[in-house]
Amino acid sequence: MPPEDNEEHEEHSSPAARTPGSNLPVSAGLGWRILGRVLDAVLVGLAYSILAAVVGLPPPTLGLGGVEAWTASALTAAIWLLYYVAAESQWGTTVGKRIVGLRVAGPDWARPSVASAAIRNGWIVFGLIPLVGGLVQLVAVIVIAVTIARSEANRGIHDRLAGTTVLRG
Repeated sequence: MPPEDNEEHEEHSSPAARTPGSNLPVSAGLGWRILGRVLDAVLVGLAYSILAAVVGLPPPTLGLGGVEAWTASALTAAIWLLYYVAAESQWGTTVGKRIVGLRVAGPDWARPSVASAAIRNGWIVFGLIPLVGGLVQLVAVIVIAVTIARSEANRGIHDRLAGTTVLRG
């Protein structure tokens, strides 16, 4: 049965709620998800650094400092969003998630669609808001982390909106 937005229903019927000893994938806890995200951040950071060196862009500055700085921040957000949407919709995982044994499942338990992957990672574009984008992104990350931690099935608000579940195993 695919993931649903109904938290009570999802906790009892999704594979994410099943026990680890059952040979079925279990939902990925917050710690594993953070570790996968950190590994991905290193990779995306390296990609941006290489691109910035080739093209001559300044480092991202959260949009502070004029058009050039905002352009660098926009490029960074675009790289992040493209990476996550492409990887999750094409392979069901990112490099960081794969290293720690995680995958993203869509509503039919297969890879998420491009639309679902874009919805679950859409918070990344909050960084484009001039002056306060970094703060808005931080708030989004905190809300996502809290909603993952409070869900028995480890589904954050972004997962529920996108109809996705992150599985381990």
